[in-house]
Amino acid sequence: MAKMRSTLTALALGVAVAGCAPPPPYSAYPMQHQPVRQDRLLTDAGFNVRPADSPRRAAQLQRLPPHRMLVRYRNERPIYLYADPDACRCVYFGNERAYQNYRRMVSEQNLVGDQYMAGRYDEPGSDWDAWGSDW
Repeated sequence: MAKMRSTLTALALGVAVAGCAPPPPYSAYPMQHQPVRQDRLLTDAGFNVRPADSPRRAAQLQRLPPHRMLVRYRNERPIYLYADPDACRCVYFGNERAYQNYRRMVSEQNLVGDQYMAGRYDEPGSDWDAWGSDW
C-alpha cells in the first residue's frame, strides 16, 4: 500500500511539474500552424526594404504584382523584388545571394507555393529609377 501511494504521489508530482513547464519552442509546432512572417523571412535573407514614400514609388508599387517574388535584370545582374502593398507599403530588393538565402530558408521551413519562386518581371514603362540607383 505504501509503495502504491508513493507511486501515485510521484505520478501526481510529475503531472503537476509537467503542467508548469513552458510551452515547446516555436519550431516545435508543425509548419502549417506557424504564421509565415514574409517581412522577417526577406530581411533575414538579406533583402533591403524600400518604402513607397513618394508619389512615384507609390505608383510603381501599385503596378507590381503583390506578394510575389519577381526577378528583373539590371546590367545583366538579377535583382529580386517582392512588393508588399498591404503590410508595409514597400518593395523588398535583393541580389542573388539574398535570393539564395531566401530559397534556403523557405526550403528549411517547408513552405510551398508560387509566391516563394521568382518569376521574371519586365514591364515596359516601369519607373525603376523611383527606387534609387543603388539596388
